[in-house]
Amino acid sequence: MRNFSQKSHPEKIIFVLYFIVAIIEIIAESFSNKPLLFVFKPLIPIFLLVLYWVTSQKRDGFFFVAVALALITDVFFISNTERMLFFGLLFFFINRILIIYYIVKLINLKDYIPLIIAMIPFLFIFFYLLFISSEITSRTYYIVIIQNILISILAGIILSHYMMFSNKNATWLFIFGLLSVTQYFIVFLEKYYLSGVSPAIFRPLAMVLNTGVYFSFYKFVVANEKIKQ
Repeated sequence: MRNFSQKSHPEKIIFVLYFIVAIIEIIAESFSNKPLLFVFKPLIPIFLLVLYWVTSQKRDGFFFVAVALALITDVFFISNTERMLFFGLLFFFINRILIIYYIVKLINLKDYIPLIIAMIPFLFIFFYLLFISSEITSRTYYIVIIQNILISILAGIILSHYMMFSNKNATWLFIFGLLSVTQYFIVFLEKYYLSGVSPAIFRPLAMVLNTGVYFSFYKFVVANEKIKQ
């Protein structure tokens, strides 16, 4: 892996800007500053797309679509209105399915038995939390079921791949999976167990994880491209 001094000048600038914007976004999330959120939250995936354009030799269209969908999802989730949340969930489902397909394509997954075995613990944990929660309404019940299945599939793919292949590509994919599951777990607790009394640390912590999710996904894709060159 190249260290910071070995990166090109444009890459260094975009890299620094990405994390400056992320820090501002985390602070805005801490104070629930909506104007700043609407300005800086979309900039995180935008800078990541520019960084990928500068560093990638392949410039895979799947990556641009996946991150663009994540950008749209983040914007819709800034607002707490029911209509915006509905559209946010719609784009989230599309994005999650696309990312699962994209990862399966990149790692050339052929053996699905390890995947099924690896996803069982995640299904058990998230469905257990679903069944013991009293905050989930009948309207959101099936939405949460779909979310639980998708995150469990994603986690199962990543964990099984990491257990079988220990290389830089698998490591970045594992980091992406770990951060994604942790972020989902924190949001799940905040929305369905600590709604109304959730600690102020939860939102900025989720934003820190979100920044890491974006960046680790980018690093996984770039590492995968370099391995296949």
